[in-house]
Amino acid sequence: MTAPGGPHVSVRQAPRMRLPVLLIFLAHWGVTRAGQGKFWHISDLHLDPDYKVSQDPLQVCPSAGSRPVLNAGPWGDYLCDSPWILINSSIYAMKEIEPKPDFILWTGDDTPHVPDEKLGEAAVLQIMERLSKLIREVFPDTQVYAALGNHDFHPKHQLPAGSNNIYNQVAELWRPWLNNESIALFKEGAFYSEKLPGPSGAGRIVVLNTNLYYSKNEQTANMADPSQQFQWLDDVLSNASRAGEMVYIIGHVPPGFFEKTRNKAWFREDFNKEYLKLIHKHHRVIAGQFFGHQHLDSFRMFYDDAGHGDLLLEPEPGERAGDTALGA
Repeated sequence: MTAPGGPHVSVRQAPRMRLPVLLIFLAHWGVTRAGQGKFWHISDLHLDPDYKVSQDPLQVCPSAGSRPVLNAGPWGDYLCDSPWILINSSIYAMKEIEPKPDFILWTGDDTPHVPDEKLGEAAVLQIMERLSKLIREVFPDTQVYAALGNHDFHPKHQLPAGSNNIYNQVAELWRPWLNNESIALFKEGAFYSEKLPGPSGAGRIVVLNTNLYYSKNEQTANMADPSQQFQWLDDVLSNASRAGEMVYIIGHVPPGFFEKTRNKAWFREDFNKEYLKLIHKHHRVIAGQFFGHQHLDSFRMFYDDAGHGDLLLEPEPGERAGDTALGA
């Protein structure tokens, strides 16, 4: 895949390949004309720790379900989630391509597509810890801004609008990347905001828990503003405007409809309307939006009531591009 203004990202891999597109892209960024920087965007790693090369096509990966995986190789298969060797080599390849990014965006979904009864909370946290340690090992001096995905919870999709063990554990896991205020916010709702690095001091990141708005999340179905995240976002963007900041917004589940299935909205309808209202209200301070979840590369324009396009959103591709995200 090629990022706007960035290189084509590739990784050295085995000759036999039936893999979907890679999960990473490098982008240029800048909040002023004084200079530009670079950042990595990682999403939908979906590690399958039980992937194995097997002559039995039904024993290769739990993430394939009942589908037979024929002629599987060590680097993975189109029907499977990511084996460790693929993720590990990809993260190290990032280091070779751009060893000193200004920061890294990581927009969630770390665990495999398996039924809840085959995973469990401890396994979710173990996978997230393993991937966090890998990124920290390869980029020890790089600031990482990370968001939870709908698969980064147990049971999957059901992220609550309040404190819980997974929010608490992940906040501590990501403590090296977060300030104290962000840690406290994350423990309550898994969202936060921080200043972006750079000499201008004019950049800000907003990390959202858009899983609260996901159509499959029954925990928040009857709420008007889960975790008061909409009110918080309104306040953060208003303060950014007064401070002369420009903002990047990131999350996992994107707003709007899935391009490949036009009747499939990711957010519940009222949540989608409220999000769009806030984005249009504050569009002058929003420099970009980056999401994951869809497993394919796309972008979206946001239009005001007069039909003027004023904002761009870029969902990030992921490992299971072959299956897109219809079952995500």
